[in-house]
Amino acid sequence: MRKILPLSALLIVCGCQQNVVGPTAKELIASPPLLTEWRAKCETGEYSHLPADQKANMCATTGEATIAVAQVKAGNEEADFFRQNTIRKK
Repeated sequence: MRKILPLSALLIVCGCQQNVVGPTAKELIASPPLLTEWRAKCETGEYSHLPADQKANMCATTGEATIAVAQVKAGNEEADFFRQNTIRKK
């Protein structure tokens, strides 16, 4: 009986834990600090040691968001360059 009670308590605690779900790409794009945090987790942190299939599940949206942010930044730089070189100065 003494062994069954702690074992059942352990099973209850383990059964109540939820799986970690990564944020969506939209959430990461909207929040640069969150994107930085998840990139660190996926590249060198707690998710960097996972097998490839599990890492893909946890970090796929991080990669998508990183690419999207880089594309937006490049587009803004090109638009600024275009504006600077096409607007006539009075």
